[in-house]
Amino acid sequence: MERSFQLWLYSCFLIPVLGILPEPKNVRMNSVNLKNILQWEPPDFYKENVTYTAQYISDRTFDKCKNIILTSCDFSDISKYGNYILRVRAEFEDDQSDWVNITFCPLEDTTIGPPEVLVESLTGSLHLHFSCPKVENEPDMWTLKDYYYSWTYNVQYWENGTNDKLEKNSIYDSEVLTDLNPQTVYCLQVQGFITDKNKSGEWSQPICVQTTDNVFGTAFPQHFISLASTFQ
Repeated sequence: MERSFQLWLYSCFLIPVLGILPEPKNVRMNSVNLKNILQWEPPDFYKENVTYTAQYISDRTFDKCKNIILTSCDFSDISKYGNYILRVRAEFEDDQSDWVNITFCPLEDTTIGPPEVLVESLTGSLHLHFSCPKVENEPDMWTLKDYYYSWTYNVQYWENGTNDKLEKNSIYDSEVLTDLNPQTVYCLQVQGFITDKNKSGEWSQPICVQTTDNVFGTAFPQHFISLASTFQ
């Protein structure tokens, strides 16, 4: 306890005497669907007028955020391809901390969010329509499929109240689940999956929908069903 106090006291005197500014803490990249936000926490012995500069390095060094008071910097407009060194430092008057570096590869490191899912219950089957997550700062509302060419939708579905899950994969933006029990509630979730990278996205929230009767059920007029039975 006494030693910790001595170290703390020593540090308090060391900063003003030698002009050493501590580094930002917990530097990390929060990247979802290629929206890339570098985040950090203020350094120890934080002062209200501390500012920060954040940069990225590829073939040369570029300032992305300079002399900011925020503890985050948006790197979403950098190229999605290649590897980068991102770095941030704290600044106070004429003092500067050391840089804190992290490496970042957008297509490898971003988290793939869940797709949007629309479900229609028609003639005893469930018709699914998917919307791939969009990418910000890109023209014409580009989606992740424009960057991940082996994009696939993974679907898992099950009867409500059971644990037996079935699976289906689709490379298209729509899919039909057939061979379902009529008048039964089914639940389903969908995720994006990048085949050539073996990279899985987050699952969508479960959607539960009740199936209708199939095409040979009560959707037909009663007189047609009676007439058909006479030929059995």
